[in-house]
Amino acid sequence: AVFAVPQVSSLRGPVTASGPSQLSSRFVDAEPEAPGRPGLWLGACAAFVATLATATCKLSLKPQRRRLTSAAEGKSTGTWTRPPVLVVNLDKSKERWQQCTEEFAKQNVQAERFPATLGKALTEEERMEQATFGARYFCTAGMIGCFMSHLRMWRKVVDEDIPAVVVLEDDVVLYPDFEKKLKVLMEDLPQDWDVCLLGAVGCINQEQEALNMKSYGLLTGGGRPSPGKSRTISEHLFVPYRPAGTHAYLVSRKGAEFLKNQCPKARYHVDLTAWSLTDLKLYCAKDFLATQRFDETDTTVSKGGAPLTKRFLRWAWSIGGFAEMARKAGCENLTWAWKTAVFALPVPFSRSHRRIIVEAGPSSSLWVLMMLACIPLKSLKPAGFAFAYLGTIIFTIRWLAGTQKPLPILSLASLSAACFLAPARLGLPW
Repeated sequence: AVFAVPQVSSLRGPVTASGPSQLSSRFVDAEPEAPGRPGLWLGACAAFVATLATATCKLSLKPQRRRLTSAAEGKSTGTWTRPPVLVVNLDKSKERWQQCTEEFAKQNVQAERFPATLGKALTEEERMEQATFGARYFCTAGMIGCFMSHLRMWRKVVDEDIPAVVVLEDDVVLYPDFEKKLKVLMEDLPQDWDVCLLGAVGCINQEQEALNMKSYGLLTGGGRPSPGKSRTISEHLFVPYRPAGTHAYLVSRKGAEFLKNQCPKARYHVDLTAWSLTDLKLYCAKDFLATQRFDETDTTVSKGGAPLTKRFLRWAWSIGGFAEMARKAGCENLTWAWKTAVFALPVPFSRSHRRIIVEAGPSSSLWVLMMLACIPLKSLKPAGFAFAYLGTIIFTIRWLAGTQKPLPILSLASLSAACFLAPARLGLPW
């Protein structure tokens, strides 16, 4: 019962309990209001309004618990069907595919090979059609090919109307109980999920990201806000701040359609572009289901061979704290992190479209050396050059990834100008 309607006649005497039939008869046989006594009806109306207000308050004050509804809720229980597992693999990388089949056989995981796009094999017309201007001039062929491979994967999911797909790259390493963990994870996913990372690197702290690690988000842009005081949203899931890596992830049909519409062309590293989309419902497994091999001699997005002046620059990389940050980001092999291509600079007047690859290790080490030069030179001008250099790097990365915002660039430009102008204005020796 929500409320009860008092009778006019009951206001004149004691209230007695009555059943539904008695109430109906009493309502029909109720004595009409006597002339000159309108207060009785006013009292009845007041009682009705008071009763209605009380019932409404009780309903509104009922404790509510806000939570994410899992995708498994509301569905009938039955035999769980694992989503298809597709492995991105180049036709020429037969050895990698052989490693994958051996890796999957350990846990009896059935997987299908998905032919990847070889960036070097794209014609100029195909590059014009499938890559942005920035990607054509400032990305390696491997970066474009990797992006196109995942874009074709998303299109396949949408075109074939597949509810969800597990996407793996051919350097993946599965952790034990892969299928069991996958089943538990899918049952815990919210209904509106788009992508769930089964493994990742980058800023992936499950509680709160450390301040020095957030500098990675400053560099690349696309940091995701925390859902609360902690980034953990359930027993098995959390929202990462700035994840990277496409070696293992789960994508829904809705997520694949969103990604292919928002990323119609290759433009930069696919993970730094796709995982930065703010409207993408992205989650990450707390207990990773897979990792990658971090091969230092075989990478599809950078160049082969040892970097120049490796020993000296690695020293600067270490004392600058970048090596420790790479370890915290989940990079087990620092050589792999060192060689990751940041972008590529086109060589002017080159008929063969040659490019100079700017790698993560040497480029960040150069910034550290500029800052250290302030000590022997007793001047802040090297710091001014360092902040200008860093601003250029950040602008290029964010422009390519589509995460550009004016505030970081303006802040670094102000710091650079201050290092050049402040000492002379304030009469400082530096």
